[in-house]
Amino acid sequence: MPDSVLPETIELKPVDWARIAQVYQTEEKLAVIASEYGLTVQKIVAHAQREGWLLRYERQQATKQKRSPGSTDPATLRKRLTALVERQIAEIEGRLAEAGESRDHERDARTLSNLTRTLDKLIELKRAAAAERAEAKRIREEASGNDSAKTDDALRHDLARRLARIAAASTN
Repeated sequence: MPDSVLPETIELKPVDWARIAQVYQTEEKLAVIASEYGLTVQKIVAHAQREGWLLRYERQQATKQKRSPGSTDPATLRKRLTALVERQIAEIEGRLAEAGESRDHERDARTLSNLTRTLDKLIELKRAAAAERAEAKRIREEASGNDSAKTDDALRHDLARRLARIAAASTN
């Protein structure tokens, strides 16, 4: 039998999951990591899921969300959600105008029901936000001494009394 040429054997590293976890968090290709340790990409991904590592696509999603142009303040979110609800209602109304299967109409009716609940929540959130703003304004006015219950006449009367007291003190 002729001497056969064996392919070069790659020296595999012992599986060091802590090190793999560190490398996994980088942008190193999974195939490179797997070949380095004699593992499959699927085995690394399965281990990552079991161990609760932040998966690569989750990191990408988190990065995309950080870069999203939308604002996260509640008023803007309420406006955006309201616009989405309005658009979906218009789409459903268009489908209902067309002839379709009753199954589709039932699905649209359920969707409209959910949208109605969503709108109720949006209205509730808007009212709560208005109440919070009014309460904050009342607290600020109390702290600064501006009692909105006082009328202009009461303020004038108070000012006249103080001026009279100052004038009396200055003549003595």
